[in-house]
Amino acid sequence: MKDKILKHKNLALFILLVIALAGTYIFEERSNKIKEAAEAKKNALLNSEGLGEITSIQGIKLNFERRGGFYYDKENNMRLREERLNEFFTILGGLKVKTFLNQAEVAKVGESFYIPDPSMKMTFHFDKGQMTFILGKKLDYDQTFYMQVVRDNKSQIVIVSDESPDPGVYESDDQYRRSDVKFKRLQVVFFLTNKYFYDTRVFKDFSYPEDKINFETIRISTFRNKAYSISFKDSTTKPAPPKGIEYFDENWVSFHQFLSKLEGKSIYYPANPALLDEILSQFEVVDRENRKYTLTVYKKYGEENGYFLKTSLDNIVYQLKPEDAQYFFVNVQDFWRKVIAPKEKSYNLSVTFYDGKTETVKVEDKELFKVLPTNNKYTEASIRALEFKRLIEFFKMEGNHVNDLDISPTDLLKKNILRVQFDNRHLSVILEENEAIIVDLDNKVMVHHLVGEKLPFSIRYEDYFVGPKK
Repeated sequence: MKDKILKHKNLALFILLVIALAGTYIFEERSNKIKEAAEAKKNALLNSEGLGEITSIQGIKLNFERRGGFYYDKENNMRLREERLNEFFTILGGLKVKTFLNQAEVAKVGESFYIPDPSMKMTFHFDKGQMTFILGKKLDYDQTFYMQVVRDNKSQIVIVSDESPDPGVYESDDQYRRSDVKFKRLQVVFFLTNKYFYDTRVFKDFSYPEDKINFETIRISTFRNKAYSISFKDSTTKPAPPKGIEYFDENWVSFHQFLSKLEGKSIYYPANPALLDEILSQFEVVDRENRKYTLTVYKKYGEENGYFLKTSLDNIVYQLKPEDAQYFFVNVQDFWRKVIAPKEKSYNLSVTFYDGKTETVKVEDKELFKVLPTNNKYTEASIRALEFKRLIEFFKMEGNHVNDLDISPTDLLKKNILRVQFDNRHLSVILEENEAIIVDLDNKVMVHHLVGEKLPFSIRYEDYFVGPKK
């Protein structure tokens, strides 16, 4: 019994010792982190201790100020983009003072040795003072560089290192040690203009998230197509697709994501709407908050040609990238899936070839594509599965456009090159100049495929079958 009590006592003492050691470790670790943070703040070039918040920044071509929670161009009150400003402050926040130079030695050599271009400067205005940085030259033997810091009318030449993320790629340690990549990046930062920070997002005031449906309806009219409308409420279009043609879900998603994150590659502000000419497209939008506005794309802005977007939301003209402008010319059929293809992975396929022969096979369109005979006339080895795969892949292809059946039965018969049945669909394939057209006989709709001079599949019976079993 005594041994048992002693054992429990020893265990309790051990637990207390572990807790004490753990507490000491945590306390020391926390203390070390606090010291490191204080040291890092002390060595930071942009150390604003005692100065308060930044109120404005002036540079070679910069001149913006903080109002509330945002920064604005002081000349035209254009709001600046937070992400760009974060990049800017991340780079500046990575500048650390390594060495303070002796001012007497600096005076002997001359400040121009360290700071060859006094115009390379940036001034930060705070609630209680200001601080100016003047970028000097880089040292030859490592990545550090000289900087002149002016604060409270006192000037100091220092050696600075840039400890922000390194964008360079290096082949050796020596190349990394002497790299001027960060220094050149910092030179670019000193030459930035207000325009670089402009918020070019069209919906910056609404902050539409990409993963949430933000729009109710959009009426779209372009110089190319008849006006139509799309409804995000029920994912439908007016006009609706013909019977037998479904909606293309992927295109709805990509269109919504594009519109949610729409921004210009550059902007004109304040804009002069009188300079806009030649309307190419217009969206009339109603969003989920029942806000109504228009987005209009023009071909010209003054003497410039391109794609220029003007909205009813603000007095800004956004110049669009060509790849973004293409979304303003979508056709109603871009929201339709212009495909008539088997839905199942396993099905019977009946084909009537150009010479009139008809055969039925079983297709298994799985990880391994297989074509099996449905009667004793053929074996699996006597069927050319690759040719059937080419035919099925053609039916899976997105068509160029669809329209109602508009040719007579006589012309249909003359132009027919193949008849196909699957999933209770009765289809003909007809050939016109550079087009193979799938005709849905039951739903009276035609899906046009641009194929050029050569069909992507064969219409000959002999290309699908080696021959009947002997």
